[in-house]
Amino acid sequence: MQPFQLQIPTKVRFGEGVLEALGKEASSLGTRALLVYGGGSITRNGVYNTILHQLSAAGVSVTEFPGVKPNPVLSHAQEGARIARGAGVDLVVAAGGGSVIDEAKAIAAGAYEGGELWDFYIRKRTVSGALPILAIQTLPASSSEVNAVSVITNEQTKEKFSVRSPHLCPHTAFLDPTVTTSIPREYTAYACTDILSHMMEGYFTSSDPEAGVQDGMVEGVCRAVITATDRLMQDPSDLGARSTVMWAGALAWSGLMNAGVRGATIPNHMLEHPLSAYHDIAHGAGLSIVIPAWMKFARERHGGRIVRFGREILARSGVMDAGVLDVGTAGSTGNADNSEVADANTVEAVITALESWYRKIGTPVTFQEGGINAPEVDGYTAQALQLASLWGVPGYTKADIREVYRLAGA
Repeated sequence: MQPFQLQIPTKVRFGEGVLEALGKEASSLGTRALLVYGGGSITRNGVYNTILHQLSAAGVSVTEFPGVKPNPVLSHAQEGARIARGAGVDLVVAAGGGSVIDEAKAIAAGAYEGGELWDFYIRKRTVSGALPILAIQTLPASSSEVNAVSVITNEQTKEKFSVRSPHLCPHTAFLDPTVTTSIPREYTAYACTDILSHMMEGYFTSSDPEAGVQDGMVEGVCRAVITATDRLMQDPSDLGARSTVMWAGALAWSGLMNAGVRGATIPNHMLEHPLSAYHDIAHGAGLSIVIPAWMKFARERHGGRIVRFGREILARSGVMDAGVLDVGTAGSTGNADNSEVADANTVEAVITALESWYRKIGTPVTFQEGGINAPEVDGYTAQALQLASLWGVPGYTKADIREVYRLAGA
């Protein structure tokens, strides 16, 4: 492992009824809150009324700011920051999925610092402070409720960029799996695909033969998510499976899984962000398009890790036939450094099994299946190259990126 620093300061309140502590947490931070949310889902599941009751009973006044999009946009976040400053709020309450929490982070930074929000996302400014954030997660997928990252789309330039700062970590995250049982199957599938991708990225690209702890965590949590997803496709109200997904959603992108892992990068997020920026598709849907195409492109570079993924995760989750793989010989560092030459047929079998599972749960694996009938490959490629530079994803040329998009059906 490489030296690393990991700080996850967010307090997590997990379980049924945790929102009963919202008033206490909020009143410890301030007396005027901006409530950020999306559409009507929090009114249908009762979260909205609970929030208003809790804040009112604790003496915290509320300014509401609804309308966050599934891919949050810069203009709306900028307006939220303006309203927050004008109302003199001293904390932000975000109620929704990762998109709502991501925009709430942008608002919290913008209200505290002023100026152009986009400057943070293009690295023109760094975030030096933000209003405290309480995150009520209702669609687990992004880990935004516990991490230091915010993702926003500039709808004018069609750029989907991110900013990272410890000031953006929520003060407290409220995770009540009972509020997620009404999420439709389609969005459950997209969310679970997103959660898995956060662990798969670093796992595939790892070149660390001494990351047995992280490999083991990724393998165990991925198996749990796949099993829970299959259960939720049969019964969306399965509370046990919802609990698994909610906790995995918080852990997957918290920084814990890839801490100190040599070589771990995020090429698939680099490749997907342009798709949801241009076409406003669900992030999980874009990832299920990009990931198999990237695996085909990277089969020689990362074949050993792909085979291990099939052996330790897909086969042991029942997604693929264990007979295709040697399931009995994997050690904690098996194929960890990508040095072994993987059998091409075995790699192909793993990719095919993953594609089949994606289709089984209802997520697309080609541009056409995702409703993208006229891919804008030049624009995607230019943005992916920008993200590679911003995020430190090495080894991808313009031709490489275009090839992945070609393999995805462009």
